[in-house]
Amino acid sequence: MLQSRVGALSGVGLEIKGTWGDELAGKRIAHCITGSISVYKAPDIARSLVRHGADVFPVMSPDAARLLSPKIMEWATGQKPLTVIGGRTEHIELTEGKDRVDLVLVAPASANTIAKVSHGISDTSVTLVVSAALGAGIPVVLCPVMHGSMMKNPAVEEALLRLRGMGVSIVEPLLEEQKAKIPPPEWILDEVIYRLAPKPLAGRRFVVSAGPTREHIDSIRFITNASSGRMGIELTRALRMMGGDVSLVLGPTSLEAPKGVKVSRVTTAAEMLEKVLEESEGAEAFFSTAAVSDYRPSSGMVGKLESAAHARLSLELVATPKVINEVKQRITTLEIIPFKAVYGLNHDPRKIYAEYEEIKPIMLVVNDVSRPDIGFASDYNEVTVISRSGRVTHIPRARKTVVARKIVELYIEEKLRPPPAHSAT
Repeated sequence: MLQSRVGALSGVGLEIKGTWGDELAGKRIAHCITGSISVYKAPDIARSLVRHGADVFPVMSPDAARLLSPKIMEWATGQKPLTVIGGRTEHIELTEGKDRVDLVLVAPASANTIAKVSHGISDTSVTLVVSAALGAGIPVVLCPVMHGSMMKNPAVEEALLRLRGMGVSIVEPLLEEQKAKIPPPEWILDEVIYRLAPKPLAGRRFVVSAGPTREHIDSIRFITNASSGRMGIELTRALRMMGGDVSLVLGPTSLEAPKGVKVSRVTTAAEMLEKVLEESEGAEAFFSTAAVSDYRPSSGMVGKLESAAHARLSLELVATPKVINEVKQRITTLEIIPFKAVYGLNHDPRKIYAEYEEIKPIMLVVNDVSRPDIGFASDYNEVTVISRSGRVTHIPRARKTVVARKIVELYIEEKLRPPPAHSAT
């Protein structure tokens, strides 16, 4: 076993393995770390991979090992870091044979290492492992980190271009304070999962709506629905990971959208409908997770209502268009996956599906919004999926990233089923 040769599994950090998701379960990742001040972020990056199920093997250049104690990386991963290549040719152990790694991540990657790898120079533990990985056809993901002026150096730009030509994935840095800083662990995690995930949805387009909408009373007050947008964001991420070309129509939220997808920001229900219709042309399916406002004030005002002048305020509300109905009427070939919020558990799934008989959705996802441990503003959800074929599937409480992936897997299964002889009703 590679564990016993490169670094014995110490048990440290194993308690967190898979606690945030299982997308990387069974995957072995060499995390290469170079001499950059950003090495202090390396433990967080490694633990993010572990939390999603990966076995992570740290590889540190001599400069990195001087800046960050290898014991910290051993704590973070449960693996003793490789810092020096010895007579056992450990870089070959990592990249050949039955125990070879599935992916090599270089984060942070210094300008020096980028230049060396792009020209085949292999003089440190990190450059040796990356060189062997490229020769073995192992995916490589690299996160460049350096001063902004160095990032603009034509030699560095050329080196990154050469690496892309070799099939290396580059996670773009954060450009702040005239520096190319290491991106958040979530960006890196997304790219790692993307490189390793199967792509059953390659070449297929999808639209996802997420978050709330706002309907203004005046310029600073509005009515809205409770929604963080996280469920839709995780669905977008899952669709992309499986190869889908995804457009996300996102209402007001503080959450960041995933990288690698088209994002359209909207505010009102009318704006959401317009943008979903625009993005749905040529798409295969529309996942409608957004908490669209059902009503809007019949008339709003520009400026601010003075509360001192209005001891009582009456609002007349009018219904907003039903996004899924409007979209289905105009794009009849589009598959619809509505998300239905119910309060409490006493609901017959098939009766809920019957409410959507007009659009006959391929799937309907139902979640209970009465529970404080799932749903709104929570990282967790628990849903029931009712399919057009009549199948009812319960997805138990799990992190939304896991629930989202299972919903997409159910969608793929449903698309492969023969047309139903009768509806879910």
